[in-house]
Amino acid sequence: MIEHDRKELLKVINIIKEINTTTDEKCPITYNQVCDLESTEWILRKIGAFRKVDGHWSDYAYAEEVKDADDA
Repeated sequence: MIEHDRKELLKVINIIKEINTTTDEKCPITYNQVCDLESTEWILRKIGAFRKVDGHWSDYAYAEEVKDADDA
């Protein structure tokens, strides 16, 4: 794993930890924490080589298993 990816994963794990701590203390999740979750999705997508199956709201799958629209 390259150093850039390790730094990105460190950011992700700390965002998740902060949300877990907040909810453990029975405090509401903040808007900023929700916004941080969006960046974690993109980081994990890039590092894990994942791709959306079918449009914006669909789940992720391994990129190599997702057909392009042109392939259909």
